[in-house]
Amino acid sequence: MARLLVGLPSLKGDIQKYKERFDLVELRPVDTSLPRVTTLRKWRKAVPPGFVFSVVLPRVVGELAAGSELDEALSTSLEVAAVLEARCVVLQTPPSLRPTASNRKKLAELFERLPAEGVVRCWEPSGIWERDDIVATARAAKVIPVLDVARDAPPPGPIVYSRLRALGKSSSLGAAALERVADRLRGRREVFLVVEGDRAHPIKSQLAASLARKPDRSTASAVVRPSMPMPNTLVAEDEEQ
Repeated sequence: MARLLVGLPSLKGDIQKYKERFDLVELRPVDTSLPRVTTLRKWRKAVPPGFVFSVVLPRVVGELAAGSELDEALSTSLEVAAVLEARCVVLQTPPSLRPTASNRKKLAELFERLPAEGVVRCWEPSGIWERDDIVATARAAKVIPVLDVARDAPPPGPIVYSRLRALGKSSSLGAAALERVADRLRGRREVFLVVEGDRAHPIKSQLAASLARKPDRSTASAVVRPSMPMPNTLVAEDEEQ
């Protein structure tokens, strides 16, 4: 069964109470106010070893405009990630970053500056990127694409990082929709799931129960097959970013 880690896009309340309900939290250095290093160290000690801190890189980094501002924001974020022993680092790019050869090169160069060992490196684009293009670009950069699994099937591989968004299909997931999400996550080694909105805890409980059950043979084949034909066959890479 997949190791399911569910959390919110920001820390709500005290870390001691938060850890009782969730297994993961996203933090945003530079873009939001974070405590001093001493407090961050206390956070790390306050949670179980398996609790996941995920660091979302600042907006200026996602814009991929080379310069001192990007360098400083990236350095600060990686320092926070090191203190928290963050399991994941997420790069979110804005709609203005279009799917061009130049931008794909910039993405690859940026990810070369992130730790490659012990950290799951993730990329979450917005804008006009199509699913297949996202998957291919992420694979070329050796990172995990962040998709909304209520809408798009994740590519094959042992690790999934997903965001269930508060808008669109994810905003009103019923039992049948959550079962389809579970089918897409079944068989993975680790699933990092960030849930927007106020239904994160019940969604966590329902998905955990679904993943604990044996899959229906009639739907099991949907786990790794995309809804649209892929231009190239993807090979599952059993490696942590």
